[in-house]
Parts: sequence; C-alpha cells; structure tokens
Amino acid sequence: MRWIIFHIALMFLTSNEVNAQQIQPTETDTVTIRIVGSMADSRFVPAEIEIRKGDLLKFIVEEGVHTVTAYHPDNRRPIGIPEEAESFDSDILQKGEVWFYQPNVAGEYNYFCRPHERMGHKGKFIVR
Repeated sequence: MRWIIFHIALMFLTSNEVNAQQIQPTETDTVTIRIVGSMADSRFVPAEIEIRKGDLLKFIVEEGVHTVTAYHPDNRRPIGIPEEAESFDSDILQKGEVWFYQPNVAGEYNYFCRPHERMGHKGKFIVR
C-alpha cells in the first residue's frame, strides 16, 4: 500500500513540475547599445539590432552629450516607430549616464540623437 501511495505522489509531483515548466514566462535579455563619439563622429553601437519583444535596451553614454529620441510626431518628426508604440525621448544624457527602454510592441523603431541628428547620429532596432 505504501508503494502505491508513494508512486501516486511521485506521479503528481512530476506532472506538476512539467506543467510549471510549461507556463514559465519567456526569459528576457538586456541588450546594451553604446553611445560614443562627439559631433560628426557620434554613433550608436550597434547602429542596428534585432531584439525580442520584452527585451530591455540599455543605452550607455561613453562620450559626449546625447539623447535617444524616437522618430515620432511627439518629437516633431515623422513617425518611425510602430503606431501602437509610445514615443520616447531620454532627454540629455552625459558621459557615464545610462538610459533604459523596454519595447513591448513588435516592429521597426527608428531613433536619433537630437544634438547630432544632422550629422547622421541615428539608430534602429527591430522587435520580433
């Protein structure tokens, strides 16, 4: 009798472990984008990247003064992000500062640095 109870209990625990593994949320990543250079040499590294929905973007300013700003009418630019996504703007970031953004809408996001946009300081990430 003990063996039957033990066997049934073991089957119950094993089936619960399988179910728990099946419903665990997908693990997200933190993806780092470096902001380097100043004036005409300003750039996002990498300039283009593909991530998964829910991944956390970490922008680190290594040199100069920069922003991470969405192409969006809220920022006086044509829309360059998914229509369902919220506009973003980090405000001015200085050397050593970090800014985070977590996109939750799939699509292509185009962004720029306000002080250096005319010098080509732009980036893009694609959320799958």
